[in-house]
Amino acid sequence: MSNQNDLFKITLPDTWKDRTVHTFMGPEDSGVQHNMTLVIDKEDEYFDLQGYAAERRDQILETLQGVDILKDEQKSLANGTVAWELVYKWIPVEGTVIFQKMLFVLVDNAIYTFSGNFSKKTIKTIGVEFEKIVETFTPMKI
Repeated sequence: MSNQNDLFKITLPDTWKDRTVHTFMGPEDSGVQHNMTLVIDKEDEYFDLQGYAAERRDQILETLQGVDILKDEQKSLANGTVAWELVYKWIPVEGTVIFQKMLFVLVDNAIYTFSGNFSKKTIKTIGVEFEKIVETFTPMKI
């Protein structure tokens, strides 16, 4: 398998898989350095967006304590692409509340997972900006 981006090209044996995580740095606000990550999953077994999102939700519920699911539903992006949205609240330590927003997008045989962490304040501001960024998403042929 050969993989190329703007910085390098690398050839991996068939038994290796590219699990690149793309990180986009956002603004700092209210003591939180915001970012958005994008993970591309090219496994052939995932053709059901809802099932894939449910699997990820269940992993979160199993590994993190005190998670409160706020939204878990299908939505359409501005360009008409169907996505699955998962939003949850998590309190890792007393006094710290994290809101995680995840958008799953199935295009051809790949699922693109966008995620970002927000505070109670910034989920209403930078969280909206996050969604607008995702709506500009145009996958290239992979």
